[in-house]
Amino acid sequence: MRTIGALLLLSVCIAIGWRFYTTHNASTQRPSSAPAVVLHNVQKQTVTQTLEAIGTTKAIESIEVTSTIAERITSLPMQEGAKVKKGAVLIELEKAEEQALLKSAKINLKEQKREYARIENLVRTKSIPSSELDKRQSLIDNAEAHIAEVSARLAERTLTAPFDGVVGLRNLSAGALARPGDTITTLDAIEKLNIDFFIPEKHLGLLKVGNSVNTQSAAYPDQTFTGTISTLDTRVDPVNRSIKVRATIDNKALKLRPGMLLTLNIVNSTQQLMMVPEQAVFMRGQQHFVYSVDAQNTVTETPVSTGVRQKGIVEITHGLALGDNIVLQGLLKVKPGSQVTPQIEQWRGDN
Repeated sequence: MRTIGALLLLSVCIAIGWRFYTTHNASTQRPSSAPAVVLHNVQKQTVTQTLEAIGTTKAIESIEVTSTIAERITSLPMQEGAKVKKGAVLIELEKAEEQALLKSAKINLKEQKREYARIENLVRTKSIPSSELDKRQSLIDNAEAHIAEVSARLAERTLTAPFDGVVGLRNLSAGALARPGDTITTLDAIEKLNIDFFIPEKHLGLLKVGNSVNTQSAAYPDQTFTGTISTLDTRVDPVNRSIKVRATIDNKALKLRPGMLLTLNIVNSTQQLMMVPEQAVFMRGQQHFVYSVDAQNTVTETPVSTGVRQKGIVEITHGLALGDNIVLQGLLKVKPGSQVTPQIEQWRGDN
């Protein structure tokens, strides 16, 4: 019995001691280690600001070649797709009748001038009154006016290029009757092209004549065509609140055609800005914040103002200074006033 009592007493002592030990350890908090975070050092970066838009190409000069009279086509010296110079003959219409009329009018003028000289001699000798000279001068004036009229009608029968350009497809052949308004062919000046596009009015202050434009076409996905803004419209559309802008691009290789759809990047400016990764910035309500880390590795929640945004980075316009360190990775591990252990970011390419 004594042995049993001793064992019971020993068990009670052990239980009391274990309870005291565990309670003491539970009440004693272990100091937590500073979480490891990746920091970012705030510096300025070269940032190119651009605006994106979609535009349609247009020829610098463009006409549909038509006749103003109903007449038969005698020849089409131009070739489809050929480059032509200003003044080159594109189409000739039947003009035999006008040529004959012009020849007759010139003969009549010559005869009137000869008769005027004869009458002038008679007036000088006072054989006839001087009023005869006035009549003859009127006949000369009428003859000259008739020549001008026939010459104009003759000119209508030769259609020439009003500017340097490229001839399009022709719709009529020699011998066909060209009627007023019928499109015989087209002529486009396309060594340079205009691109018309719209930009929201809020970006109006960023646009200037001379801004660079980089464009791309689905037809040439690996090639960029460059140009400049040439004109801003004088009015903003009151319905969609946008302004029409025209840019001019070089097209000497004639790869682009009027009517094509292009995507544009308008280079507004290149400048040095204080940029940080977007993942380092968080919001609470309407305010942006970052976690700043001082020389003692203490975290401070710092309100900041943001500006320009680009892919993955954002401008800080207020709240930080050059050289400040902010938490880039590990934002969920920290809180204001806590200590952190800075680490260098490591990429895990095997994951």
